[in-house]
Amino acid sequence: MAYNRLRLKGHIFTTLVLVLFFNIQLTAQINSTFAEEPPVLDGSLDDKVWQNAPQVTGYKTFVPDFGKEMPYKTIAYMAHDDENLYFAFKCFDDPQQVKTSIAARDKIGADDWICINLDSFNSGQSLYGLYVNPNGIQMDTRFAAGNEDIGLDLIWYSAAKIVEDGYVVEAKIPFKSIRYKSVDGRVEMGVIFERKISRFSTQGTFPALDPDKGFAFLTQMMPLQYDGVRKSRLVEILPAMTYAVNQEQVAGEYKTESNFEPSLTTKIGLTSDLVFDATLNPDFSQVESDAQQVEVNQRFPVNYPERRPFFLEGNENFNFAGTGGFQPVQMVVNSRSIVSPRAATKLTGKIGDKNIISAIYALDRADERAQDFALDNTADVAVMRYMRSLNQDSYIGLIGTHRSRRGLSNDVYGFDGQYRFKESYQLSGHYLRAQQRVNGSGVFGKAGSSYLGISNNTRNFNGSLSVLDIGEGFQSDVGYITRTGISRVTLSLNPKIFPKGDGLIKRIDPTLYTSLTKDKASGLNEHVIFVQLAATLPRNTRLSVSADRSSEIYLGQEFKDGSITFSASSQITKRVFFRANYDWDNGTYYPAAEQGYGKRVGATLNIQASDKFSMDFTHRFVSLYSEETDAKYYDIHITRGRLIYQMNKYLFFRGIAQYNSLSKVFSPNFLMSFTYIPGTVFHIGYGSVFEQTRWDGARYVDHDKYLRTASGLFLKASYLWRL
Repeated sequence: MAYNRLRLKGHIFTTLVLVLFFNIQLTAQINSTFAEEPPVLDGSLDDKVWQNAPQVTGYKTFVPDFGKEMPYKTIAYMAHDDENLYFAFKCFDDPQQVKTSIAARDKIGADDWICINLDSFNSGQSLYGLYVNPNGIQMDTRFAAGNEDIGLDLIWYSAAKIVEDGYVVEAKIPFKSIRYKSVDGRVEMGVIFERKISRFSTQGTFPALDPDKGFAFLTQMMPLQYDGVRKSRLVEILPAMTYAVNQEQVAGEYKTESNFEPSLTTKIGLTSDLVFDATLNPDFSQVESDAQQVEVNQRFPVNYPERRPFFLEGNENFNFAGTGGFQPVQMVVNSRSIVSPRAATKLTGKIGDKNIISAIYALDRADERAQDFALDNTADVAVMRYMRSLNQDSYIGLIGTHRSRRGLSNDVYGFDGQYRFKESYQLSGHYLRAQQRVNGSGVFGKAGSSYLGISNNTRNFNGSLSVLDIGEGFQSDVGYITRTGISRVTLSLNPKIFPKGDGLIKRIDPTLYTSLTKDKASGLNEHVIFVQLAATLPRNTRLSVSADRSSEIYLGQEFKDGSITFSASSQITKRVFFRANYDWDNGTYYPAAEQGYGKRVGATLNIQASDKFSMDFTHRFVSLYSEETDAKYYDIHITRGRLIYQMNKYLFFRGIAQYNSLSKVFSPNFLMSFTYIPGTVFHIGYGSVFEQTRWDGARYVDHDKYLRTASGLFLKASYLWRL
């Protein structure tokens, strides 16, 4: 009924929308309507506030191309009261074609969705990405310095409903859940509204992105002004408990251990834009199992993404210019290097309009299984980060990290920055200095890392040029470093071709990447020449073929490291997604420093059997053979299956089974998870490990049958009090 009334009033609203739209283009700002009566989140637009709220329409695409009309119309509404932001969206579409699911939080990336890209400081430095699918399921992310982190979990509320001409979304975002600057009850933020229509491989925004500025969201925000915001103090108390029973077979007998761990975490908003966190004996167990990675024959350790809630507040501020991607300095601050702290504190936020600070101190437990555990089982970890905002998304920053244990300490300090000019060009760079110190013996192992790069991003072209140098003795115990002792120059060119008309191919992306690296220890040079041709088609279909001719210096020797790769991915139907790749590869067998060749094959099948039931199947195969003798170094199959029944938006049941052919390990685990809001959760899970082995009375030997070598049952519960 509400939608019929809206259609009857269409002529009046059309006039108002045109006037408002014209106003927005001139003033580039919207004043949000104060809601005397908050809307009911039920997926309907019949609340009084939506009749009076400012609304915008006229979305334009930016994927696969810029500036095109979206296939269906979208209207966004804005309102607020003294405690919450409110948004609503009317997304016109064929309801039979809408792709959606009832999924766990953060698992809706393949669905149709709307997104509120919210720069809560309107500073151009970072934004919240708040996503909602047509069933009201949420996903939230934090974007800064070119990286989007999906680990963020805010407390906010949403509802959605599929209707006869599309779907409707409503969202409520408490001011307490985000960081912002308030002056006498007035708050200014920046926003870009975004919509994805999966089957068309299309995404669009309001306001429209400028093709000459590319995907630089932070420089193209529409200002939103809120008046009458009540000043309030954020206080959160999060008690939690974890109980685990673990069983392991030792010398042919099962030994059982149980462990009860209470913890307490608090969050205090010193101001609306500065937050202090503290935790005692935090539970850092990861409920979501890390997907098994190929860890054999690795030149550097494998790292897993951060998913632990305590570290996620302000984590984006530790993003550092010239890191990530193919860079040897992957992270200056890798919070997963803090393994299991007894206690930790954190301060994040802004001081004034331009100053961003983040600091961590943790008393970290060492490995209790170490033989010398009794001597000293803790390490001190400290991190300090400062950033000064400049124009647009430009900044300069300082960083320092420290880790010490048993009189040995590691310190890294330096500066970084990025500067945008001519709208689409960005200059970025960093300098870091690392040193080790032994009490009473002074400093040793000094080394540095420096980087300078320039990039360009527009509708028709992406490209970058960079130079870096990292010393042989560079070491960071808090960061994540994959290689030292090199100097490198890189060049990347990625023109974009848009076929005319409405053909099957929406965009063609040829890519050229080349680099030249000097290995300082040997004085030898290595190179990479990589070419790729990729195409974007409807239904989120992506096809690509690539080849590279490259070399690698390892232990003073040169090895071939080229490959030819075919890959494809597609949302075959509304319920079925498929991804596959096939790779012929040259490589180095690091344990023996020998030249090898092999294959890398991967396949993923996602089946959304119904809105509530989904199945994922993945298979990875990696092989390596000696080029000289054709002897097999290894071939590994890793198979993983996952079944999920999502009873509602709060409760799901999940089973995962993984098999690794190299270790001959089969590991099933099961989980029941209830999450009312982030922080208020209950989980119960069981996992076990089966290996093809048996105890012969003296040692474990290979066997054709599987033996359960370990198992564990855990319960976790926590309740978030927000005062």
